[in-house]
Order: sequence, then structure tokens, then C-alpha cells
Amino acid sequence: MHIVKTGADCMIKLKSLLIEGTIACGECLSYAWKTAAKNYNNPKMKIVYGEVGNKWLSGGKRFKHAWVEDKGKVMDWQTMELGMSKYAKKGWPKSQFYKFYSPKDLNIYTPKEAIDNFRKTKSIMGWDWK
Repeated sequence: MHIVKTGADCMIKLKSLLIEGTIACGECLSYAWKTAAKNYNNPKMKIVYGEVGNKWLSGGKRFKHAWVEDKGKVMDWQTMELGMSKYAKKGWPKSQFYKFYSPKDLNIYTPKEAIDNFRKTKSIMGWDWK
């Protein structure tokens, strides 16, 4: 059994998980998919699957991640639900998210495309992830 701590202790644990090559437990895929389902007819919203990394937190390692882009903001489970970062519950300004996490290998869908891909594949995974 693990005791979950908050604040600086949590960030130290998160950093150690990232450095070990383990993705911190999260719900980024389900968050992105649920948001797509609620916004099926919004062609301006984007559901994004890609790889993120940060040389300070992950030692240069990259991890698969999913997020939502809408109205100049990036929203992911860690920020919107868990409340991580100074952008908690508000979403990252897109430019700041891209600067901090350096996303690469992006696959971008409208909510309709994301839901239609689920209907075809029965998976909420990034359909182009390898």
C-alpha cells in the first residue's frame, strides 16, 4: 500500500516515477475521450495524442499522452481533474504547454473523428500510436 502525499513530496515522487521510465498513473486517455464524447459536434476542439517530455522532470525521456485543445487552452486529466500545475482547473495556455512539454509525433482529431475511431476500433487509445 502506498501513501499518497501532496505538494513537494508528490512532485518528488512524480519525478522519480518519470525518471524510472514509469508513467505516473493517470486518466489522460479517458479524459480526452469523454471530452470528445461531450463535444461531438465541435469541429474547433481538438483531441490530441502524442509524446511529451521535459528535461527537468523526466530526464529527457518521452511518454505517450493525450489532451484536449480548445480556445487556446490545453486541458488534460492531470491539470483539469487532478489539479497539477499552476494552471489547475483552468487549462494551460497552449503556447506554455508546448514550450514546457515539447509535444512530438502528434495525431490530432476532431471530437467526431475520435468518437468514430472508437466505434470502429472499440479502443480509446491513440489509433496511430505504435
